[in-house]
Amino acid sequence: MKRFMVVLTGVIMAAALAACTPTKQSSEKRNNPPAGATQESSVDGALEKQEMVVDAEPSVTVCIYSVNDNKTGLKQNMDAVDGEELDAQLLIDKMAELGVIEEGVKVKSFDNKDGVLTLDLSALSGSKDELVITSIVNTFIQNYEAEEMSLSVNGEKLGSGNYKFVKEYKKMK
Repeated sequence: MKRFMVVLTGVIMAAALAACTPTKQSSEKRNNPPAGATQESSVDGALEKQEMVVDAEPSVTVCIYSVNDNKTGLKQNMDAVDGEELDAQLLIDKMAELGVIEEGVKVKSFDNKDGVLTLDLSALSGSKDELVITSIVNTFIQNYEAEEMSLSVNGEKLGSGNYKFVKEYKKMK
């Protein structure tokens, strides 16, 4: 009787293991959907599309500082500029787009040497506004990971020395 029980247990275990092993599916069916069809799979009961999203143009994520609504400090804005690497004119254009500075400002010259940025702009109507200047300085210093910055408009230097990143930008006035 013991021998019969051992054989019966072995048969039941073999059947259970055979039932639990995965079956092979034709790779042709899974990997080659009809033309124009999207592959879909069910995850946790939800249907998800498996499509690769490709950006047409590369972009760089930047941090732009702008004047807050009540004009007492600055706020950070995360955005993107087109291109594979950071460009001073694109940064100025993005600041104009966000209303930090006026449209049409051009970068006359830009230099990044040993952690010191030198930026000369064609015009800047807010050249006397501390918040506008700090917006430009903080934006450039953070995005270029610099220590300080010299800012000028048409060759005329703003401020008495180089500007540094203002850490207390949220409340300045």
